[in-house]
Parts: sequence; structure tokens; C-alpha cells
Amino acid sequence: MDKFILKLAKQHNPDVPFEDYREALTAQKMDDSMLKALFKKIQPSPKKHNSEIQFTACVLLMFSPKSILLSEKVENGVCLAIKNCLGINQQSASYRIKVAREVYQVDKVFRSQVDKIVKEVCDE
Repeated sequence: MDKFILKLAKQHNPDVPFEDYREALTAQKMDDSMLKALFKKIQPSPKKHNSEIQFTACVLLMFSPKSILLSEKVENGVCLAIKNCLGINQQSASYRIKVAREVYQVDKVFRSQVDKIVKEVCDE
């Protein structure tokens, strides 16, 4: 069904960059080196304001973009990776995912910071 909707949308709106949207919603394969690079760059800590939420948002944007951009279900293994990296329990990881989604969608400054960090880590 989505293919037909996309086809119809392309016919009526050929100027819209649909490939850019498709690329933005495509998840990268879970990669420990990328997780470590993100962790090293942000250095999340309960003592650093918003650092754990920022780390969570970056992980979601890289490995489960549909979950942060469209509020879809988180890809398998992403919540576990967040849990393990931050050294927290499952409930705390789920809470950070929920908060990261909300802040990313509402706060333009936070969103631009997360986008910048993800771009920098991907370009390394």
C-alpha cells in the first residue's frame, strides 16, 4: 500500500525530494564502533545536563530513524544498546527514548545539535 501512495504522491508532487525522505528514514546497521564514537563524542552522564537524552536521540536517529522521526516502534537491539551504553535498566532506557523523541520533535536547538553530532560521527 505504501508503494502505491508514494507513486501517487510522486505523480502529483514531482518537486518534492522523496528520495531524501527515504534516505532519512533508512536505518544504519547497528555498529559498535559508531556507538563508541557517539559515546566518546557526547560522554553521557547523569551529571551532564541532557547528555543521556542527547545520546539516546543520536542513537535513534542513526539506527532507528523511523522511531524518532515518525514515532514508530524502535528497531530491534537499539533499546538494548542504549541500556548497555548508559548502564541503566530497561525501564530507564525506554523512558529516555520517550523523552528523546519528544524533545527532538519540539526543540529546534536540540534537534540541530543531534543532527550535527550524527553528521560528524557518520563523516568520521
